[in-house]
This record gives sequence, C-alpha cells and structure tokens, in this order.
Amino acid sequence: MTDPAHRLPTRRMVGGGALALLATGTAHAAPRREQIVYVGTQATDAGQGIVAARLDARTGTLTPIDVVAEIARPTWVLAHPKRPALYAVSETGNDGKTEGKVYALRADAETGALTTISTVNSGGGGPTHLGLADGGLLVANYGTGHVAALPIRADDGLEAAASVQANQGSGPSPRQKGPHAHGVALDPSGQFVLAADLGADRLFVHPYNRAARRLGPASEQSAALPPGTGPRHLVFHPKGRFVFLISELIPQVRTYGWDAKTGRLTLAHTTPVLSEVPKASGAEIAISRDGRFVYASLRVENVIVVFAVDPRTGALTVIQRVASGGQTPWSFGIDQTGRWLLAANQGSNTVTVLARDPADGRLAPTDQSLAVGKPTSLAFLAAR
Repeated sequence: MTDPAHRLPTRRMVGGGALALLATGTAHAAPRREQIVYVGTQATDAGQGIVAARLDARTGTLTPIDVVAEIARPTWVLAHPKRPALYAVSETGNDGKTEGKVYALRADAETGALTTISTVNSGGGGPTHLGLADGGLLVANYGTGHVAALPIRADDGLEAAASVQANQGSGPSPRQKGPHAHGVALDPSGQFVLAADLGADRLFVHPYNRAARRLGPASEQSAALPPGTGPRHLVFHPKGRFVFLISELIPQVRTYGWDAKTGRLTLAHTTPVLSEVPKASGAEIAISRDGRFVYASLRVENVIVVFAVDPRTGALTVIQRVASGGQTPWSFGIDQTGRWLLAANQGSNTVTVLARDPADGRLAPTDQSLAVGKPTSLAFLAAR
C-alpha cells in the first residue's frame, strides 16, 4: 500500500473540560472531497455529547469541528445513507427502571451542525445499537433486552415505537443474568431482523413487516450459541448469502449461511480471534462493500483483525492483525471511499485513522489522531 505520506499533528482535541478544542471560530463549508465524521461517546457531562470532525478523503487528514449535539451517553450514532439525517441513542436506563431515548437529528453537510428533529423513547432500557430498516429504525436495548422498531417520518423524524419484542434467555457469565440485545440488523431482503443477544447467547430472527414497520416475535429459526459466548454485533454479506457474527465474551467470528426465503441460519464456520492476551474481548465487525474482507476489533489486545472472505463458503482467513492506534477499540468505521478505517479507541480517548488498501484489504497506521472523550461509535455523512 502507498503510504499517505502526510506529516501532520498527531493529536487534535475536541470537546469540553479536559478535552479543550484546538480549532476555534466558525466552521467553514466542507469542500466536496471531505466527509463529516460523527463520533458517538459515553459522555455524560454538560457541554459534551456527539463530536464532529472532517475527514479529507484524499489524504486521511482528520480535522476537529466541535461538540455538535449535547446528548447524554450518545454511544451509538448512525447516518442515513441517502438523507442528511443522523440517528443517535441516549444510552440511559441500563438499570431497567426507565427507557432510553433515540434522537433524530438534521445534519448540515457543509458545517457538520446538528439540529434535533424529534426525540422518542427507545422501547426499552439502555439502547446500545441501531439499524436501518425500510422506513424504520431498529433499536437494540441492552439494559432490558428489548428490540424495537421505530417508524421514520417523511421529515426524517421518528415516531413512537410501532412494535417492541422482549426476548428471553441467560448464560453462565455474571453479565448474562438476563437478555441483553447488543446488535441489530435488517437482512438484505427486508423481511427479517436479526438481533444479537449477549445475555441469552442467541442470534434471534424476527420477521419484519415493511408496510407496517413492525417486528414479529422471534422465530424458531433463531440460532443458539455455546453458553458464555456473548454475541455482540453482526453484518450481512453484500450478496445476502452469509451473516458474520462477532462474540464478545469468547472472541470468535461465526459465519452463518442465510436463507432469505425461510429466515433460516446455518452455522458454516467458527473462526477464533483470541490471541495470547488474557481477557481480550470482541467488539466491532464490518465488511467491505465488495464483500471480500471482514474486519473485527479486539479490546485489551487493541487490534483490528483483517479476514479474507471465501466467496463460495464464507470461510474467513486471517491476513493481518494491526494495532488500532489506541486502547480499547470499541468500534470502528470504514469511510465511504473505502480508503480509510477510523477506530474509536474508548480507553485512550482517541479516534485514529488507518489507511486501507481496497485491493488487498490491508491496513496501515497514519499519524492522524483526534482526542475525543470515551469515543464508542462512528458515522459518516454522505460525501460532498
């Protein structure tokens, strides 16, 4: 891979309190080569929340903007792929006593500014992950284990939950005393929603009614994992034949065959990603747009693992383990050009940029790093 060969400051800081903003003044319009990057965080203090930055898609330069939405614990952010809208959880209610919130925000592609369109209850406690459905938004509520479907209005705002499903289950870990929905995704056919439940050790399959934007109860096709595995997040292969699931408590990536006609999962491969580092935990998983490479992050070891995908069987082969550039890579995202992978390193309060070679899938470190308090997720606004 060609080295981006930029020599820029290695730390740029945004946010309030200890994270003093180095870039001041009014934000300028973003040139077309730039993307707006939104960073979800675990911030709870006043003046903090979702942070925005600019990514130069040609060089990988990451430039801070500021805190653009003051929301308590906006741990997961999701950009609409076609509309200037951002959706964010407020991960509250993990004690099971109250519901969390989900925000619909209008995004200014020039300045990165966010304005609230609507705020609704998440359908459970501790919302931790979001997924887009046809005309709706899917919510995984970790605290209570509920999975919810929220209709999206014509103005990109959210309506109250059209349906909420309560799954059941537990496991041997102290973190598995009950269900904990951790990741949610709509299958490419638009007929089913899959929910990875860390507490129940199951990958639940829910039918999805696109017209009513409602979820049905989990079907018998739901897949059980070995006790104590702790499934976390999942992605579908672009062609819809495979599902890739990362587990947290026992770091593994499972490849399932997917039958969109029946909603049936068939386990095809289990790929361990645990290294010699004790207590490493699986965190995030993503797939390249061409479906040739899968990426997974490991906390404690603080690496991104790169896999090549067998297009025939879905089997994964490790081709690289590269440092995430910080500590505790909670999540990461691949930009819209496919040339850059940004890692949200929650433990070191940094977002780092890794260069990605689209041809061979490999990653390389850069000197780009943005200081953000407890970053946990990333979303990219449509490139201008």
